[in-house]
Amino acid sequence: MLLRIQHETRLTYSEPVSETVFEVRTAPPSDDEQTNLGFHLRISPAAPVTLYRDGFGNRVDLFNILTPYRELLIRATSIVRTHRDPNPALRLQGAFDPSPTDFHDLETIEFALPSPLARPSSELDAFLASLDRPSGRVLDVVQSLGEKVRSTLIYEKKVTTARTPVAEALRLGRGVCQDFAHLYLAACRGVGLPARYVSGYVRQEGEVATHAWCQVWSGQGGWVDVDPTRGVFTNDDYIKIAVGRDYSDVPPNRGVWKGRADETIAVSVKIDPIDRVPNDWSDWSVSQAPWSVASWIQSQARQPRPRLSSQVGYRQQQGQQQQAEPMVNSSSPG
Repeated sequence: MLLRIQHETRLTYSEPVSETVFEVRTAPPSDDEQTNLGFHLRISPAAPVTLYRDGFGNRVDLFNILTPYRELLIRATSIVRTHRDPNPALRLQGAFDPSPTDFHDLETIEFALPSPLARPSSELDAFLASLDRPSGRVLDVVQSLGEKVRSTLIYEKKVTTARTPVAEALRLGRGVCQDFAHLYLAACRGVGLPARYVSGYVRQEGEVATHAWCQVWSGQGGWVDVDPTRGVFTNDDYIKIAVGRDYSDVPPNRGVWKGRADETIAVSVKIDPIDRVPNDWSDWSVSQAPWSVASWIQSQARQPRPRLSSQVGYRQQQGQQQQAEPMVNSSSPG
């Protein structure tokens, strides 16, 4: 499937801010299951961008804005062809036994341990103690853990934030796909199955948004993508952006700024199937943005932050919570 992804992040400030240091992770990688045919990033106010790879191999676009501004606009567009494995369950047919070296590969070491947002707590300990003893095929374990996560959390927006740890989501009993992914990661790691967080997008009729899912280690079959929120394996509607231990490794945006202002963030995403790569795909119209009112999908305007009462210091920029909704009548795998 050939898809065009348009992702806009708009940060507005009640007073001028400056000395911004900002990271963006919105460029889809090319791998066995998708091919990035082009990526374009536009920033206003304009700033030079430095590209580097983080410790997990994800592309990061880094820029600084030293002069004062009251609005920061980041528009990223990508053309991606997805060609995912149509039968990923075939790679999970082996017997689950985390003791062999297949499940202690060098590639999995970091993803078998706790991470900042999926760290040990009394709430997580109680959840792990409630799990049945894992047995059968790896596929059976993957499915049973997904069912347990979905029976534990209710999907609900605006009860958690981009930085909510799994313990808080368990206390609330609610959350969005990001929280489902974190609990699923903790469950997998708790039974000895390495798992990692995936940041990306999903296209579905009537619902397009940034999304979070997981990859589980199948042994010799490598990483297999599982969506614990929807209870499915991923298909060609899923576009991967980055992988890490949890959300804290792969936020779509992260930065600091200096000033006394209140900050508001709004995010919109649009995904279109296309027949071919257009010649002018990277052109952005100032007068008519590609996300018109009709195509506007997702907004995360938050309550303004309280003003600083004393000297001006650096403040952390707000993050985009990943929160695509579960499908109606979803069935099986993850």
